[in-house]
Amino acid sequence: MRALPQFSPPRPRDSSAGRRSPFCTTPLSGERIPLPCVSKPIVGQWRDPSRVPHLMEQPTQPPAAASRLPGSRREVLGLAWPIGVSMVSMTLKGVVDMLMVGRLGTEALAGVGLGNILAMNALAFGVGMLRGQKSLVSQHVGAGEPRTALSFGAHAFYLALMIGGVSLALSRVAGPLLVGLMAGSELSPASVHMASQYLTLRLDFGISMLVALAVGEYLRATGRPRLPMLCDLISHPLNVFFNWTLIYGHLGLPRLGVAGSALGTGLADTISLLLLLFVASKGYKLPKEREPYRFLPRRFLRLCSVGASTGVQFVLEVGSFSLITYLVAAHLGSTALAAHQACFSAMMLSFLPAVAIGDGGGVLVGRYVGRKDWSAVRQAQRSSISMALSFMSVMALLFVVFRHQIVRLYLRDEDPAVQEAARALGAQVLCVAAFWQIGDAFQIVYRFVLRATGDHRWVMWVGILCAWLLSAPLAWLAIQVLGGGLALVWILWSAEIYVGALVFWWRWRSGAWVRKRLVQDQAESSLTMGQLTE
Repeated sequence: MRALPQFSPPRPRDSSAGRRSPFCTTPLSGERIPLPCVSKPIVGQWRDPSRVPHLMEQPTQPPAAASRLPGSRREVLGLAWPIGVSMVSMTLKGVVDMLMVGRLGTEALAGVGLGNILAMNALAFGVGMLRGQKSLVSQHVGAGEPRTALSFGAHAFYLALMIGGVSLALSRVAGPLLVGLMAGSELSPASVHMASQYLTLRLDFGISMLVALAVGEYLRATGRPRLPMLCDLISHPLNVFFNWTLIYGHLGLPRLGVAGSALGTGLADTISLLLLLFVASKGYKLPKEREPYRFLPRRFLRLCSVGASTGVQFVLEVGSFSLITYLVAAHLGSTALAAHQACFSAMMLSFLPAVAIGDGGGVLVGRYVGRKDWSAVRQAQRSSISMALSFMSVMALLFVVFRHQIVRLYLRDEDPAVQEAARALGAQVLCVAAFWQIGDAFQIVYRFVLRATGDHRWVMWVGILCAWLLSAPLAWLAIQVLGGGLALVWILWSAEIYVGALVFWWRWRSGAWVRKRLVQDQAESSLTMGQLTE
């Protein structure tokens, strides 16, 4: 008769340590593995293991290296760096536009800055709606429902086409409306005219940007961010080439100035989109049957319901920023507006990589929420926070130390007095931007991870209230009541950064996001807040 395998009993308590050894021996291989443990004792109603997620749904696994654990920095970085490259590439595209237009003078730079902000405002709702698919797609991937995830991605594609059509129609009226609105302001008529040209052309090509965003967001949410990154990298040299030929009139083409900048960016976006669609259709094995791509009204409304909160938030937050830009342009003049736009463009080099970290962490959080792997959710959040803090602290130091060198890259003018005044003002504002960095790191990451859990409406309300109860009123106070300049506007603006960071941190610690899971399945198990937030 075959002998039964013998289990080695747990080792006796170590008298020196006062606790039992955390290892036991397996019956067949003799390998010593760690015993499962619970960080807190289970008492009262929590004695039932079926009601504790990390006991019910997460089997004990052999130890793994810390860098390979779910939600580790390595895993966040694996998603974040391609997203970061894409975002930095887009930022560099804007920086190149600013640098190349800056050679035309401060009036041209102010016009491009105003036109760009207004274009962002016009497309903000569509961008927010399309980003709403990410939490739906990532949670369904984590829940083992890839076809449902693909269906949401297809509906986001249809939504992008619809919004792109609206953008094209809006471009017909946006330019004349801007000219009428800015009549009588402190901004020069030449800057207003160039802003109108830039805004019209950016809206004409809005459909290319929106469709590329829809496809790219789906690929990132499914853990495949490198293809969008590759297409973004290819579009960057194309943007430089088109700008060089169209802004300055090289290779026999007409000199279009500011209009050439917008046209060059639009052409680069269109070519990048066509390349993305071609490579995605050839490089990935997509289902051939029509079912995942069929338009389903209820699913489309579900996508719009989730995306609408992000879209409304984007519109109102960008609207707040646009109002601040208008106050600067109308009351402080072209020099202050040029410095404002230059510092904002430079700050994107720190802001967008942090957004990439939050975005990558959000994809992982959504995936693990779909899988109900709550310990991995917490770990992904902690990894994202630590990485964003480290990066933005370094950028804060660089903004202070190299502030004069940075603003010299952007601000040039034929009048030496105007040039020096703009550069001195820009250097002051960059010091304030350095103060923003720590608060921004917290706010950026918490926005992404809370939205990924399905808590998107709460994120929307906090973002809107901070923007319209703090940022815009304080900017008006700085200019109209206190009589301050651009530096004071940015100093008071920092209140939104740190108040928002504190509120988002409190929301995460409260654990209320636990019950916001977007995947529709059986009733969720009861959860303790302490287990999910500590």
